[in-house]
Amino acid sequence: MRQRWTKRLALLLSALLWMPAALAANDVTVIAPPEAAVTVGGYHMTLDKQDAALQSGQSHTFSFTMDTGYRPTGVQVSVGDSVDTQMMTVNSVSKTATVKDVTATIVTWPERTRNGSFSIQTGALTEGKTVKVTIQTEQMPPYIADITAANAAVDGGKSYEYGETATLSVIPNRGYRLTKLSLTYGTVSTTVTSSTTWNGLKITWSETNQTAVTGELYDNLTVAATVEQIPVTHKVTIQMDNGLKLINPGSTTTTVNDGDSLYIRVNQESGYLLGDLTCQYGKSYASWAAGQTYLTMGNTRIPIKESNGSVTFTLPEIHSDYTLYFTATYDENNIPITIDEGTRINIDSDSGDTVARGDDVEFTISTTSTRYAVQKITLKIGSNSATVSPDNGEIRVGGRTYAIEDKGNGKYVLYVDNIREPVTVSAISNASGSVSRPTLTIQSSSNMTITKSVSSSQIYAGDAVTFYFTPSTNYQIDEITVKIGTNSKTVGADNTSVSVSGTTYEMRRNTSGVVSLYLTDIRQNVTVSGRAYYAGSSTTPGTTPGGVTGLVQLNEASRGAFMTGYPDGTFRPESNITRAEAVVMLYRMSNVTGTTTTSGNFYDVPSNMWCATEVNTFAKAGIVDSGSYFYPNQNITRGELVEMLYRLSGKPSYTGSLTRFGDVTGSNRTAIAYAASRGWVNGYPDGTFRPYDYITRSEVATLMTGVLGRVSGGSQISYTDVPRTYWAYRYIQLASSDI
Repeated sequence: MRQRWTKRLALLLSALLWMPAALAANDVTVIAPPEAAVTVGGYHMTLDKQDAALQSGQSHTFSFTMDTGYRPTGVQVSVGDSVDTQMMTVNSVSKTATVKDVTATIVTWPERTRNGSFSIQTGALTEGKTVKVTIQTEQMPPYIADITAANAAVDGGKSYEYGETATLSVIPNRGYRLTKLSLTYGTVSTTVTSSTTWNGLKITWSETNQTAVTGELYDNLTVAATVEQIPVTHKVTIQMDNGLKLINPGSTTTTVNDGDSLYIRVNQESGYLLGDLTCQYGKSYASWAAGQTYLTMGNTRIPIKESNGSVTFTLPEIHSDYTLYFTATYDENNIPITIDEGTRINIDSDSGDTVARGDDVEFTISTTSTRYAVQKITLKIGSNSATVSPDNGEIRVGGRTYAIEDKGNGKYVLYVDNIREPVTVSAISNASGSVSRPTLTIQSSSNMTITKSVSSSQIYAGDAVTFYFTPSTNYQIDEITVKIGTNSKTVGADNTSVSVSGTTYEMRRNTSGVVSLYLTDIRQNVTVSGRAYYAGSSTTPGTTPGGVTGLVQLNEASRGAFMTGYPDGTFRPESNITRAEAVVMLYRMSNVTGTTTTSGNFYDVPSNMWCATEVNTFAKAGIVDSGSYFYPNQNITRGELVEMLYRLSGKPSYTGSLTRFGDVTGSNRTAIAYAASRGWVNGYPDGTFRPYDYITRSEVATLMTGVLGRVSGGSQISYTDVPRTYWAYRYIQLASSDI
């Protein structure tokens, strides 16, 4: 009995322990809030999400992208079950609608884009709802994109599906440039002259290379490219003796368009007469002397008019560079007398501003106050001058001696007799404001070394200094420039003198090519610089019959990468390379030690351009032809690149057939035939070489690996746009590798 009650008590206690949990579960009821199940579907499109579960007051935005060739017409929404279903449709016009506490709203509707979005918003839901959304679509007809241009190559004109990406391009022919694009897209039009975006189209602009119009097409598109010939320009340089003044043009160096004319006017200054004119045009020369009424240039007679100390004429139809040099003589009846008074100096003469040949003149020189004294007297006769202390009693200029008489009280008289050239007298006092310690500056100049006879960068006023211009190996000094004070003059290195501000200084070139410039009586700051040109032998580049290696030649032992990919991991094998890019590539593979230069005659390759050193060095060496323009941004042709390689190989003799390719008849036929004989290049199955076709990056890689004899290395190189099946895959690897 006792055991039975014990068991009953245990069961009772167990029931009491479980009772609170059971009571709690029965007392609390959890009810889920009403919810709408949204499903979205449609054809010819891609959805970011196809379903969503929305509670009261919630919303969700669905985004979609249409397939090319299709566009949406509306969004149909059905709400309810099979017994009680209501529908609504919204589109770009209605925008929004509500049915059974569900609102559909167009957020973005595709207009000249394939992307759109809409939102589903629930109201106060009382029960679960089923929301079915269908995006309605329609197929659109294709559109036509067309591009036209004269004197250019165009591409991309064809039929495109609605929303398909179209690319229209234009590349001007060599010697031409793109000036504008006229675009008509549907019913709207615009004119473009630079890179921009318009109505979803991206325009990438280049005057001389490829210009592209790219974008998804949602209407007919026409592009008319205006391509004009690049003006050919010529340089007209005018030089003249002292005593002449250029009135027109306004500069001694003028650039004119090919075929234009240029009006020229030169005036005589007091005491001078115009002597004659020498004109170089191209490789021809013509001359004229005062009193003649015509300048005869070949079969052309140019009228020249002399009137009231002026000479005027017009150069017609300029088709080459011109250099005009005017000489002057003294007007023997009006030789100029000039007085240049320094600070606190008085100079009086017993003559007027001019004298007749053989006359004598006395110059009285003094200071404005007895507190000061005349320190230096300078006499210049013609192009010669000298400076002395007035206590010397005389001054020697141009081989003649002139007396200086001390009249006392700080007054001096300078006697200049038998005058035959212009005379200038100047003086300074011991309180002169002139520069007491002129500075000597040597500007850095390529391919030469400039030194001076004094070690200091300053000298005392009146001292002399000699500058030495020493050319680098295989260079010659072309010209020197000397600036004294604010005036400067540039002359050829073969000149025997240079005149600055009316003062003539001696210069001389020795047999080693070193040019010495002798400056005397320096009283203002001096700056000198120079320019040198490459003077290698006519057989450079290459190897002469005697076995002497030229200075610029292809380094066939080069093992460095000569082509690289782009930051996005592509190589762009079918893209072209420009003339500048080709020269820079070959320059890096060549032996050009000690031959570099940034200066040249190409108007479109300034000295600070990224490719200036390479282009100008190759021009000096004869690897590329010199001229007024280089066209660095134009794509290089197959024939041009082969010609450069042939010259870098020393232009070796070739006695084989020159008729291998039926379309090669130009000046580079020897280069192409030689390259083909070496296996560097191949023609096309139709027997042509197509020398004027632009060469692609993959073709360059193939050509250069053959020239360099590369057969191994580069297996680690890969590009996203060069699959293993691409025909030039291996050549591109070799071109991009250090092997």
